[in-house]
Amino acid sequence: MTDSRVAGEGELWGRRAAQRAALGARISTPAWKIAIERTGIGPGTSVLDLACGSGEFCAAATEAGARATGIDASTAMIELARTTAPEAEFHERALGRLPWDDGTFDVVTAFNALFFAADPEEAFAEAVRVSRDYVVVCEWHPDHVSDLVAIGQAVRGPSGHRRARMPEPQEKLTIDIPQIQPDENTMVRGFLSLGSYQRLIENEGEESVAAKIRAAAEPFKTPDGTYRFANKYLMSVFRKNN
Repeated sequence: MTDSRVAGEGELWGRRAAQRAALGARISTPAWKIAIERTGIGPGTSVLDLACGSGEFCAAATEAGARATGIDASTAMIELARTTAPEAEFHERALGRLPWDDGTFDVVTAFNALFFAADPEEAFAEAVRVSRDYVVVCEWHPDHVSDLVAIGQAVRGPSGHRRARMPEPQEKLTIDIPQIQPDENTMVRGFLSLGSYQRLIENEGEESVAAKIRAAAEPFKTPDGTYRFANKYLMSVFRKNN
């Protein structure tokens, strides 16, 4: 992925940033809780969250007592993040070379983030460099089908993103990431808020894309009208001071 494409990703995710924050930003909450527990995030610790989006993980880290910093390529997401987590520090910045010294942060986190980088391996190496102790990388599990990913592939095809090649972590965890949407309208709006759908919306129109989403999501509709999606993350925990 080129640097210009990375900048474009930030713009795409910013188009419906508030909608995304309201309808889907907290999907990673189970992983956030485990990351905080596993790495001991709390009073006196410093945390850097890569591709922080609208800042919900940074808010959770500051609520635990940590000093949190987040970076994201989207101007709109950073503006939201500063409201979501006013005690945290945020910078509009794409993944890649980072401006901090070696070992600046106790914990560096990347929740579904590294594949947004022009060079995912460089992004991971930089996460390791600026970490004093832990690096937590969380992504869709490669060995389990996640419903949200399957719907995305059915509607818009492969994402084109590339996972980072990383060494073996000290710990791997499989985490259930369920999502329940209360009705069809909310479900469709949730998908339409994703940056990865914006080019398709441009090319085909919102109604056409919405119809494709409804068709792909139909198997996940329950008799009471809610939509239930089962998803799994793979969390890789790296520790420098093992």
